[in-house]
Amino acid sequence: MALFQSETKDSLKRLANKEFNTAEERDALLAKLAAADDLRARDVAWMLFRPDRAFRDSGAKLLQKTRDPETLTIFLNEAKGKPEAAFRAAAGLLFSLGLSLDAELPKVLSPLKETKDTIEIAELAKRLLLEAPPSKAMEALLWQAASSGRSEERAAFLGKLGAFELDEKGIARWQKLAQDSDPLIREKALEILAQRAPMSSIPLFVQQLPLVGYSTQQHLIEALTRAAATQPPEFADQLLPLVASGDAATRTAVLKILLGMRNPSAVVKRYIRFSKSLAGFVRDRALESIRLFGDQVIEPTIELLHDPDEELRAAAIAVASHFDDPRIVPATITLLQDADWWIRIAAAEQLGRSKDPRAVDPLVALLADPDVKWTAVEALGRIGDPRALNALGRMLGDPQANVRIEVMQALKNFKHPQVTQAISRIATGDPDRVVRLRAVDVLEEIAQREHREGDVNAVRNEALTVRSQQGEAKLNTFLISTRNAGGSDFHLSVGQPPIIRMAADLLRAQGEVFTAEQTEAMLREMLTDAQWDVLQEKQQVDFCYYIPQAGRYRGNVFLDHRGYNGVFRVIPEKPPTIQELGLPPQLAEIAGYHQGIVLICGPSGSGKSTTLAALVNLFNETRNDHVLTMEDPVEFVHPFKNCLINQREVGTHTQSFARALRAALREDPDVIVIGELRDNESVALALTAAETGHIVLGTLNSTSAPKAIDRIIGSFPTDEQPQIRASLSESLKYIIAQRLLPAREGRKQVACFEVLKGTTTIANMIRDEKTFQIHSAMQIGRSQGMQTFDEALRDLLKRNMITPDAAYMAAQKKEEFEAFVSADFLRSVKGS
Repeated sequence: MALFQSETKDSLKRLANKEFNTAEERDALLAKLAAADDLRARDVAWMLFRPDRAFRDSGAKLLQKTRDPETLTIFLNEAKGKPEAAFRAAAGLLFSLGLSLDAELPKVLSPLKETKDTIEIAELAKRLLLEAPPSKAMEALLWQAASSGRSEERAAFLGKLGAFELDEKGIARWQKLAQDSDPLIREKALEILAQRAPMSSIPLFVQQLPLVGYSTQQHLIEALTRAAATQPPEFADQLLPLVASGDAATRTAVLKILLGMRNPSAVVKRYIRFSKSLAGFVRDRALESIRLFGDQVIEPTIELLHDPDEELRAAAIAVASHFDDPRIVPATITLLQDADWWIRIAAAEQLGRSKDPRAVDPLVALLADPDVKWTAVEALGRIGDPRALNALGRMLGDPQANVRIEVMQALKNFKHPQVTQAISRIATGDPDRVVRLRAVDVLEEIAQREHREGDVNAVRNEALTVRSQQGEAKLNTFLISTRNAGGSDFHLSVGQPPIIRMAADLLRAQGEVFTAEQTEAMLREMLTDAQWDVLQEKQQVDFCYYIPQAGRYRGNVFLDHRGYNGVFRVIPEKPPTIQELGLPPQLAEIAGYHQGIVLICGPSGSGKSTTLAALVNLFNETRNDHVLTMEDPVEFVHPFKNCLINQREVGTHTQSFARALRAALREDPDVIVIGELRDNESVALALTAAETGHIVLGTLNSTSAPKAIDRIIGSFPTDEQPQIRASLSESLKYIIAQRLLPAREGRKQVACFEVLKGTTTIANMIRDEKTFQIHSAMQIGRSQGMQTFDEALRDLLKRNMITPDAAYMAAQKKEEFEAFVSADFLRSVKGS
């Protein structure tokens, strides 16, 4: 330490140790230092870090006076361990001295030799650099510091650089940083460019818009909106690919920008033209979003309805479907004569939605078009104009059952007495049982709508009664009787009389028992040659059997030690609804999913196929999609409602579920339905389909939802399980596990449903191998739509649908149901 005059040295010591009693005494000591001429920076630098303002001001004056070339190094050493507030205050004073630090800072920022001390000094120098006032010299140092290091540090230096003027070189630097691998740096650079040079980086903003966080996205939207206001319509072409984004925020952002352009009509045309390059629900989503343009869409849409490009006409009619504007009707009517059948269908649908009377005569003429008559019938039904009654009435004699059903659906919207009479005749006289039953349903809807006591019961009884016809297979008589009696299954067994299952009970008919020769003859009479060959080879065969006047039956024929036997399940004439089955109402949201997997689980005979049919029916009623089913065998035949449904039978139309699934991915489905996930290949393909933009519905034999997950994962080799866990966690939407219980009244059964929803929490448990926690998560996830079997049992008890005894026997935690049953019952089941 340098030698001082004893008085100067004493003053420094007293000030450093606070050996003074008053401010006046302190100031006197500081005055003595100001008069000294032998001070160095190391003697007074500490004063800049004191909380006392008098110390800091005096220290700054003394440093300025000394002009010591080591001031920076001494300052940084003194700054070690100092609080942030003290450091920042001291840094401000240091830079106020006007000392030239430009030459020294680079040396300490990048020391020649890295030691613990030099690294610490370099970190302090970086902190000091952030406090430096803007200057050209400091700008270069800031860029140097921002080129490497931790994300937060680099972002801080970039924030400092954002205050400097931008020239071409600077813009290029920022654009390079806007493509940095570090998201924090990339977003910081984008924000600076959006604020300081918005017109310089339009393509970059468009590229990054869907990739950045919300805050940065708002900066980019603001910049692009300002740019769009001055750009020609071609500018929209850069943004239009983003309307296909799966992120709703990105699509909304793009539309907000496009709405700000000078020529919205031209933009709408470009938007519609672009949409024809999209496929499936992505295109539908993009065209639906165009509603945000409001009335600005109408005129350009009408213009495009006359475009020579059929794909553009199709896109334009899809846009028109989102608007209820009478100006669109004349142009849409002209499309009823379009060469493209799909455009004719879309035009008829739009006219039906518009309910415009101008469309009645053109739609009546369209009934002669075999490709479009279905849609024309539906459209006329929506309009409900009496002028269409005669034409629709004549179609009740159409040879196709589906056409007759569609006509009745349309006629129910007409308030005319002849409608009820015509549909009553169909209900009692149509040769097809499905048509008769649909006619009864329509009559009931009309009676309910008109608030009158329409006696439909007699008509229903006559429609339901089926009579065997002369010359048909002998077994048909038993199957028809089973349906008429309300049974669910018919058993044909050697050595037994006819047996019918009514709910949970098997009832034996009075009569002679069947011999082996009789069962074989009856079965051979109904099986095709191909089915008989399979039975001979494999000793069993699954198939679906159809009796025109009595509906469909799922059959299984097998060989045992006594001979050939058969079991036939009665398939209802129409698919059930989720309300009829008692499924929790929140499951209706499944129809809103566009990708993911939904599993229905339960033991054999628990009604999985029926629940699967109800979900398919839900899609058929609420969406306009392509539904592809793979079943063994095909049970419920789904009528045309809103969806195109192709039903393939394993063994008849395809060799296996896996083979059908592989083909399905090339058949443009929106919804894939798998009758049973039997093997690893089917499960893997189903998960792949769910991850690539399809909603997959499938059944699995499992007693509970958590066990279904374990069964899927456990069926794969150990080295493949992590990938299956990841795929299932990302794709799973719902697992519905079910069982059938005896109802409180009558020979009926009630379904009890356990529901697991694929929430983020459940996904994490699947991914992290913590499926043992899922049951607890279901118990606390009721508000999210989940329920355990025991919770479902309590609900059925509350609604008086099952007995306490049945609930107790089915419960997982039986002790929680003991309060509902009698003491005698408990003693009987516990054996005491």
